[in-house]
Amino acid sequence: MISSLSALMASLLYLMSTYYLMRCIRNTQISSESLRRPILGVATFALVLHTISLTLTLFTPESMIFSFGNGLSLIGWIGVFALLMINLNKNTETLGIFIFPLAALVTLLPQLVGELRPIDYSLGFHVVISIFAYSVLGLATAQAVLFSAQERRFQQRNLSNLIRALPPLQVMEKTLIQLVVLGYIILTFAIFSGAYFIENFFSQNIAHKTFFSILAWLTYSLFLWGHFQFGWRGQKAAQYTIWAYGLLVISYIGTQGILMILSPST
Repeated sequence: MISSLSALMASLLYLMSTYYLMRCIRNTQISSESLRRPILGVATFALVLHTISLTLTLFTPESMIFSFGNGLSLIGWIGVFALLMINLNKNTETLGIFIFPLAALVTLLPQLVGELRPIDYSLGFHVVISIFAYSVLGLATAQAVLFSAQERRFQQRNLSNLIRALPPLQVMEKTLIQLVVLGYIILTFAIFSGAYFIENFFSQNIAHKTFFSILAWLTYSLFLWGHFQFGWRGQKAAQYTIWAYGLLVISYIGTQGILMILSPST
């Protein structure tokens, strides 16, 4: 009961943050500190309620309880948490236009979707690290979409209210690279921890996830090598980030769907 009520209230507050953010962007007032504070304050309160709901559905004294629903909810939680942390030194709350509506949806999923599967804490550690990687790289992808649109609009000299509300291009690109580097480090750790904690890492049931995760890791590796070696940036940086994250989405959601089809319910 407490979990469901907390999830519902968090979802409503995330939607309130989205609505207020859209109003500020429409009125080109996002740079005003007095208008930024309510958006971030409501999102912070939503995150606290989301934390309560997620904790009650995810942890027990003996094990962690995972499902498709609370896995996606954890991704949303980390996305909002990372966004709020970034805002301590960079005004990038416009990313909330992607993150807050997503969080509003996935907050409710543990109450509605997914077969509950208890796993021990050692394996749960690997799963949480993997979800951290997906979340940070998802935030990087949202940043890449905004940065790509911003750069194109500047070239065309056609600036919408959303584009005007964004930080300068240099700040947007620097933030994108920082998020990709951080997510890449976490993803690398997740892949190695998976090889350590999971027996038969390349077994049939998780072969799809393993294959697409490694393919995504290689794509991020290629991009970062090109960026630091040859100065790849701009649209190329955004495209590589989006392509690589698409592979991660396939590895997580696609594999879940394949397993649901291939594995008869018991």
